[in-house]
Amino acid sequence: MNPIVPYHKNNYLLLAGILCWAFLTGTACRKDPYQGQALNNELVVLAEITAGDSLKIPVSKSIQVGNGGIISFEEVNSASVKIARQDGRTWTLKLNTSPNFAGNPASIYTGPQRPHYNTTYTLQVQDPLSGTVTSQTTIPPPVRVTRIDTGMELYHGSPMLRLRFTLLDSPGATHYFVFEAMKELMKTTHYFYWKEVRYSYETTEGKNLYDQVKSNPGVKLFCDTSSSNSFLRLNVFTDDPNVDNAQVSSLDSPFRRIFLPGRIFNGAYTSSVLIDSKYFISDDPSSRGRVRLRLKSVSPELYNYLFWYEKYKSDIGSVPPGQLYSPPGNIQNGLGIFGGSSRHEWIYYFDTLH
Repeated sequence: MNPIVPYHKNNYLLLAGILCWAFLTGTACRKDPYQGQALNNELVVLAEITAGDSLKIPVSKSIQVGNGGIISFEEVNSASVKIARQDGRTWTLKLNTSPNFAGNPASIYTGPQRPHYNTTYTLQVQDPLSGTVTSQTTIPPPVRVTRIDTGMELYHGSPMLRLRFTLLDSPGATHYFVFEAMKELMKTTHYFYWKEVRYSYETTEGKNLYDQVKSNPGVKLFCDTSSSNSFLRLNVFTDDPNVDNAQVSSLDSPFRRIFLPGRIFNGAYTSSVLIDSKYFISDDPSSRGRVRLRLKSVSPELYNYLFWYEKYKSDIGSVPPGQLYSPPGNIQNGLGIFGGSSRHEWIYYFDTLH
């Protein structure tokens, strides 16, 4: 496995990363459960809505290329995208043409509304050419953690950050938890003011002007650091024998996510994960950023979809291609997944950002 996988933010993060598109591209689209099914012009939705975060729904359609069964994707810019809350309130999302979503294989529809915990939402996407798809998901309750501890250690000879935590849950509840780690790449911009006008130091004209006026009183460079909307997914490990990853491969293996089923504990459970620290610090300014660790409670259908994605990636190279399994989602009359989540997040700065 590659130690790190780049991906774009877009939806947060289009299932915590656009990686799930791998299910529906290349050979995966030729496997069960869609084998023999015409996948041309099908609406595709791969979306995760998170409590407290604004709404972002990616929409595309599948296009069959030639006679080989290979599927590519096109943006869908003519869709009507609506989300209804269980109390009947409905929101219409708008097509977002922000540069932040440039290069995405899907069109992104957004809204300022923020989903609530323990609430059910219904999605409807209508397109004049591709028809109508629907789906439903429920946002889980808040993630509650305590007794948090971190430390650096060697794990199989490699430096790792170990995160220990105790996860609290209601006795008898059946919840599903996913841990993931990523490095959010940050961009740094420099600017200055001259005669009450702001100028960018990143342009040739700005640099030339700064050189001319920098000796004047009050003229100095300022720095802004902001997200580049690009992430690097970091490999994670665990030595917890109760995680579902043990069904995928040896726990000595690196994973993209750690899967912890709530059924294994009753009220409280202590676990730990290890994050590969190889990319925590970079000498390349374009690779500098901050590390985000997320423990998420996810809806059952999202848990299953992400788990099968982890298994699918593991099976490549060890299972004949004809036996690879492309996971079914919960998009009625279409392809993909509409899942709900809540999260607890830790943010660490290892790079010097300036």
